[in-house]
Amino acid sequence: MSKHVDPVFLSKLRRRLADFDGKAISILGETEAEFVNTQGYLAILLELAIDAESNIASGATWLIKSALEKGAKLPARLIENLIDNLDRISAWDAQLHICQSVQYFDIAESEAENLIAWAKPLLDHDRPFLRAWSMDAHCRIGVNYPHLVSASDIVDRGLADEAASVRARARNLRQSGV
Repeated sequence: MSKHVDPVFLSKLRRRLADFDGKAISILGETEAEFVNTQGYLAILLELAIDAESNIASGATWLIKSALEKGAKLPARLIENLIDNLDRISAWDAQLHICQSVQYFDIAESEAENLIAWAKPLLDHDRPFLRAWSMDAHCRIGVNYPHLVSASDIVDRGLADEAASVRARARNLRQSGV
């Protein structure tokens, strides 16, 4: 655990996320409303993102994504910590939320390499949304580090996918120039 995390707050937030069934996001909205302004909120969510219990990891990553979508910024040390621990995130929906959040990350080249290595197998995942958003993550990294990943090749691969959701994401990426 990070030395920057309050263990009491961590325990309290973990108990709330333990009630998340993986489907009804109303509990996540309530949790967000209750805790979002608590000091260390994002750091604790990042600790919970690597929890062994999939509902906790899924809920924590959903809350991280929500915070980022609302304008929160992850400090570099927290992004680095997350990327260093990606291999501990095994729940498919938690992986999905991380891929959806990549667009908000400001990362160094070494972190981009690690993120690509983690996300590459997800391009072949059974779940189409995870394939689509892994493709998105690759392309967004490729914008800043084209020598690490060819966004054009990744989009071409997505356009040939059997799933309509993956093809739609690929078309969106192509149209947006990502």
